[in-house]
Amino acid sequence: MKKKLPDELELARDLLDKQVVDRDETKMGRVDGLVLELREGKPPRVDHLEMGSAVLARCIHPRVESWVDALRRRIGVQKTGRYRVPWAAVQEIVPYQVKLDVKAAETPAFAWEHWLRDHVIAHIPRGLKGKAN
Repeated sequence: MKKKLPDELELARDLLDKQVVDRDETKMGRVDGLVLELREGKPPRVDHLEMGSAVLARCIHPRVESWVDALRRRIGVQKTGRYRVPWAAVQEIVPYQVKLDVKAAETPAFAWEHWLRDHVIAHIPRGLKGKAN
């Protein structure tokens, strides 16, 4: 797939909080952070995108980030509260989403959903599964 990236980006406007989808258009979350590489004598460039609860918590306050990270470690859902996406994996940026050249199922993007499926949903008695209120 050929990359479709704009010639110019306003990073905060064009990337932060945009919906992220994989190559099959599966929603994976939103861009929560950007990490730039500083290069001597050259302009900075985007190294990778960050997604995840710890990144969002850091936006509130570093102490909130440490609380969220401690909770994540205690529950044991994910190895990290951040999913880092290399800039090379970005395939397309349009006003409403960022498309990545990854498979969502092969990333930690669905770790919470898988944990809930295995630890909560799997233990609901069969008669209650699928009942609408």
